[in-house]
Amino acid sequence: MIDPRPVRLEWLLIIAMLAVVSPASAAGIHQHGQAEAAVVVEGDELMVTFRAPLMDILGTESAPVDAPARVRYDNQLARVVPPEPSAEADCELVHSTVSTVETLFPTTGSVEAGHDHDHDHDHDQHQDVENEWTFSCGSPAGLRKVTLPFLQTFSRLTTEVVLLLPQGQSALKLSPGETRIPLE
Repeated sequence: MIDPRPVRLEWLLIIAMLAVVSPASAAGIHQHGQAEAAVVVEGDELMVTFRAPLMDILGTESAPVDAPARVRYDNQLARVVPPEPSAEADCELVHSTVSTVETLFPTTGSVEAGHDHDHDHDHDQHQDVENEWTFSCGSPAGLRKVTLPFLQTFSRLTTEVVLLLPQGQSALKLSPGETRIPLE
């Protein structure tokens, strides 16, 4: 059977290549206060990726020290909610991959009685939150904007956005607190 969405792998490769050539990541720099996003529209599909330093989302890059800390971290990561495409585009979220405490700080042991038994206490990690959302849009011609509502919550982030749209490629920068990505 032929994959009905063979282009998706190409999207990921293009986004990865664009991330490599962006000024912030060209030298492998992990810069607090700087986030990256990509918006890809092809046919009736919309894909949005978002990447930001963990410090800007959690306020720390240290592994949680106990079960209550893991819950607090998960609650904070859950605030990076899915993007909101234009209502006129009639888009439905069909797939997402989001950073969680378990993906960022996997445990090999158990967390019992307030002690993490895996003893992975590397407090000098520079990690990023990396989320991806894919939508299927019933009326893609109505896709005029994508809003990243969580940028209001994490209002200190400046976000570099790469756009891969049917009409061409471009880039823009969202100022801290700005949430709307125009697609026209």
